[in-house]
Amino acid sequence: MEKEKKNVAIMVLIVALIGSGVGNVVLEIMGREVRSPPELNVLKYACSENSAPAVLDPVDSWDSVSNDVIRQVCDNLWYYDLCDPDFALQMRLATSYEYNTAKDQVEVILRENIYFHDGSLFNATAVKFTFDRILYFINATGTLPNYSRLCDPASLFINMQGISILNKTVINSEYNVTFFLNAPNAIFVPLLTYDACAILHPDSTPATEYLELERDILTGTGPFEYVHLFLGYEMRFKRFDMYWGPNTFWDEVIWVYYPDSVAAANALLGGEVDAGGALTSMIDLYIADPDLIFVNLGTSTIFRYFGLNNRKINETLVRKAIAYAYNYSYFIDVIRQGYAIRAHQYLPPGFPYYNATFKAPYWNVTIAREAMMAARPTETAGLTSQDWGVNATNDAAWSALNLITYYILEHSGWSAGIEMNLAFAADMDRIGIHVYGYDFEPFEPWEYIWSINYDILGIWYTGYVPDYLDPFAMIEPLLSNLSSANHLQLNDPEIMGWLAEYEQETDTTEKAKLLYKIQDRAVNELYVALPVSFDMVMAVHHRSVGNPCVNIQRNLWFRDSYFIPGVPTAS
Repeated sequence: MEKEKKNVAIMVLIVALIGSGVGNVVLEIMGREVRSPPELNVLKYACSENSAPAVLDPVDSWDSVSNDVIRQVCDNLWYYDLCDPDFALQMRLATSYEYNTAKDQVEVILRENIYFHDGSLFNATAVKFTFDRILYFINATGTLPNYSRLCDPASLFINMQGISILNKTVINSEYNVTFFLNAPNAIFVPLLTYDACAILHPDSTPATEYLELERDILTGTGPFEYVHLFLGYEMRFKRFDMYWGPNTFWDEVIWVYYPDSVAAANALLGGEVDAGGALTSMIDLYIADPDLIFVNLGTSTIFRYFGLNNRKINETLVRKAIAYAYNYSYFIDVIRQGYAIRAHQYLPPGFPYYNATFKAPYWNVTIAREAMMAARPTETAGLTSQDWGVNATNDAAWSALNLITYYILEHSGWSAGIEMNLAFAADMDRIGIHVYGYDFEPFEPWEYIWSINYDILGIWYTGYVPDYLDPFAMIEPLLSNLSSANHLQLNDPEIMGWLAEYEQETDTTEKAKLLYKIQDRAVNELYVALPVSFDMVMAVHHRSVGNPCVNIQRNLWFRDSYFIPGVPTAS
């Protein structure tokens, strides 16, 4: 408490000095040189080199870092308030929208007197151009040349009937458009919050070519103009003075790149930057540093799970045994060092339609052994389902069995992953299943794994984050056989039917019922995958940064943050 009083006193001193007109105030506080704010208000954000954006073009963006870049520069018609814990839907370039009775048309009223960074006027023409361009790059028009490729998030714009959600965009007047859908669709409004739907203008964006990273300039209506990206060095944005929204404090935002996450964390600790992501191994140091504020939201929308190849592991009882044999607590408490929360479903706490009463399988070796005895009665004859650790002779007999062998995905050099796989194999050994690590050499993206090698792998650990804040964005990618990869190799008619119903359902009570049925069948009847955990969103910032807007989506948003006068800044 005494230390905090001293910090307050220092803050008052600096305020007094700055207020008196003394320029370029330099103090020495706790061995760190601290300066008054420079002529430009600059926010520096620490990144590791592997967190560079993959693309610049919104229509092609499906990785979180690229989306973070686009979000600073471009606006959607509407978006979620990233500084609101409830994630209220905000109108951005639109002022309102309205579905027709059939839910297959959406009329949108647009905001007026808004300009793009290049001086072009925002109007209905820009909206139609943006969504016509999306239709082109998902090849809904049938005109995408063979030498081109679908945009990465193309599957987001395809409905459960396997066709484009959007049919066409019609201009009613300069500030009024109507979206015509190919079928009634209740998720179209939340879908338009995804960063791929950022509004672009034909004056600054090619209609039939992707914007190229490091070559082109992204032009939007957002709070910051995109300046440049020098890979391995920095990415820079500057404030857009004609921005239509609230005043933006920062003249510049600079993402400073460091060789790895440890170097980025040390930059925060050393006062070189103002904010950054939190490295778990450094948390105690962040907390001990009086000039840093460590934030842990306790949850996020980042979902982690063990996927099961349902085509290879094609017995429900075996999948049930795996689900109950796994020690979830060990994963969270030891592997993740407590910085994760148990996932009992596909929806995280705080997410729309989250049901706290829903429970997934838990660690219970007795239930797991009962399932294996039912699946393999001959091979397990003479054994009992006693819990592991109760009867050493029985445990040894189970471990001696070789009922089934599976390969689990393993990346060479990822020590935590190897430790995690060894723990998984030890758990499965207790029910007579042998699990061995398998590393693809060279390791390629998921398309490579699933188009060529899906019959090799039985199990893998992975995770994802929803593209927009609707349960459909959490559940459909995992359970639908229309998913771009269908990693689980799942084809369940009941789940597919319920997903199709949910896509068109607008009544909240009916939506909740459908979500319960979908998850209950997937998690507690078919055991298609093992929901394991949700990450905790953690971030660190200098105490001079106000309203850093840390949120459960882990979406970076710099517009609403600001410098707190009188608090030492990163020099």
